[in-house]
Amino acid sequence: MDVPPKMLGMPLVARISERSTGLLYATLAAVLFLFSGIAHAQPADAALYATGEKLFKGNCASCHKPDKDLTGPAMKGARARWDVKGDIYAWVKNSSAYLKTGNPYATELFAKWNKSVMTAQALSNEEIDAVLYYADNYAPPPPKPGAVDASASTGTNDEGSNWPWLVVIALLLLVVGISLSGVRTSLDNAVREAEGKEPLPDMTTGQKFRQWAWNNKAFATILGLFVVVFITLKLWDAAWVVGVYGGDEVPHYKPEQPILFNHTLHAGKVEAGNLAINCQYCHSSAEKSKHAGIPSTNVCMNCHQAVAEGRSPEGTKEIAKIYAAVGWDPATLKYTGRTEPVKWVKVHNLPDHAYFNHAQHVAVGKLECQECHGPIDEKMDVAEQWAPLTMGWCINCHNTKDVKMAGNGYYDEVMARLEETDMGHAELKKYLEDEKISVRELGGWECAKCHY
Repeated sequence: MDVPPKMLGMPLVARISERSTGLLYATLAAVLFLFSGIAHAQPADAALYATGEKLFKGNCASCHKPDKDLTGPAMKGARARWDVKGDIYAWVKNSSAYLKTGNPYATELFAKWNKSVMTAQALSNEEIDAVLYYADNYAPPPPKPGAVDASASTGTNDEGSNWPWLVVIALLLLVVGISLSGVRTSLDNAVREAEGKEPLPDMTTGQKFRQWAWNNKAFATILGLFVVVFITLKLWDAAWVVGVYGGDEVPHYKPEQPILFNHTLHAGKVEAGNLAINCQYCHSSAEKSKHAGIPSTNVCMNCHQAVAEGRSPEGTKEIAKIYAAVGWDPATLKYTGRTEPVKWVKVHNLPDHAYFNHAQHVAVGKLECQECHGPIDEKMDVAEQWAPLTMGWCINCHNTKDVKMAGNGYYDEVMARLEETDMGHAELKKYLEDEKISVRELGGWECAKCHY
């Protein structure tokens, strides 16, 4: 190996040190570059960032986003935009009072944002600095692992069934049986020919079966009885689920909707990464009316006027469908006047002769939505008919469900009427023998309650 002239005569250790100096400098430069990248990726003052985030969410988030325009302008870069143009602290604390000073930039900003008056904020200068620091260093959080998205599932409940395979196996066995029967006939004829006898006459499969059944009457009778009973039971079971679209015996009805609204994401628990919105926020008539109601897209816009992005590109695509339905332009934050009605597919449907009132069950019965609609807040990304909604299912619920009497004005009136007469006293005593009152005991099994 050639040695540079300046290293000739130097000890080996000195040569190594001289050569390693350049490598050391390069390594240090690479490390500094990596750390500078990390420093840029995360705010330098994590405590100040956290304080600013908390203050922003508590005071500013209803009208502002850190990085996008909403009712007001994006907060990121606000300090730079206000630099030498005015007092940003006075503007945040009381924008109405600051407008009276005649500041040109404040007046321009007020006019640009439709003369919307900003709520006065009781924040100190240090707290405003924290909010601005958070906005300037804001980066969208990464998606939570395992988060449920609006488009997580669009298909039906595909748990599968084994009956097609059983049919295939049965057909294969039938073919094998017919083939073996032909082989046996050929062997029998070969034996008869060797013995000098006439071959067996050709018979169809049906003729062979009838001959076999005649020769084996007892076994054929038992087999025939078994087949008849089996088919009868299957037909009986099938008759019970005609027109049934939920429950444990049939696949749940789960139609694809024009907008893939994820009930679990919206109504599920916060601990599971969901939003925990009360069902009646959207289905507001469930407590007051016969029907729970389908919320209008204007209800969606109460949140999605601010929330324009989903937890994935697919979720954002579904939110865009809401905007198309109401005619909202997220770029200008204005309504265009062009609307497209959402053609929802009805999931739950009772026969015309059956009466059901949501208010009776929600307001008076104090039932949770999950009693009839299933775990919609846990594992129902697409709405489906969970319960069979048959007469037997309803009657069983009326027979076993305890009436929640305490603090319920409706049942206070029932109790008062029962106590007015001796007959009422007798009925009440009978009801309370098992220390509870069921819906059936209060008339929940009367035909006219649901059919009149």
